[in-house]
Amino acid sequence: MTEDFITAIITASFIAGTAWVYSWVRNLFLEKSLKGAINQGGVGIGFDHQTNKCSFTLQIQNNSNATIRVRAIIFMADIFHVELHPSHDKPLFQTPLTNEVVQSVFKRKHLSKGSLEPDDNPHAMLLPPKTGGWWDVTPDTIGSREWIIEDIYMVFEYATVFGNSALVRIKAPESTLKMVKENFERLSVSAHRKIPFDFFSWH
Repeated sequence: MTEDFITAIITASFIAGTAWVYSWVRNLFLEKSLKGAINQGGVGIGFDHQTNKCSFTLQIQNNSNATIRVRAIIFMADIFHVELHPSHDKPLFQTPLTNEVVQSVFKRKHLSKGSLEPDDNPHAMLLPPKTGGWWDVTPDTIGSREWIIEDIYMVFEYATVFGNSALVRIKAPESTLKMVKENFERLSVSAHRKIPFDFFSWH
């Protein structure tokens, strides 16, 4: 009886340990894929030279095989910060999937449905696997000052294998920061000074 009990404890511990390792590895790869959520070619800039009205949008992509909720995209500046807002009036796109489909080899995907349910939070956006959405900055914020962006933080929520959800903050890579600085900072200068924006001028 004692041997059976010990065997049961060892078996249960082994199963629990295996599940924990699987969860840790799965979450590690998932969060790694989210570092590239901001599409390098997905920047949208608008500037009306007559009214000085401007717009700035970013494509946020979910390249993972799990459903995620984008909770926040924030530009950290030298003073204050810029919070982007999801564009719920624009439909989701599936560029991440298309980019994989057109390759010569397309591997079978095992998608994780997870347990994230839609909610009414206007500041968040639910992205199924291999899809993307648009996030933008309000025009008044863009022109409120000449912004100097120092870091970009992204906050994501995803379902874990144990049935709960995790909330993680991920810092965008330097290449993404450089791309945003080259576009957003120049736009903010034009909007703040009310001078024409040169779409073809780069530092």
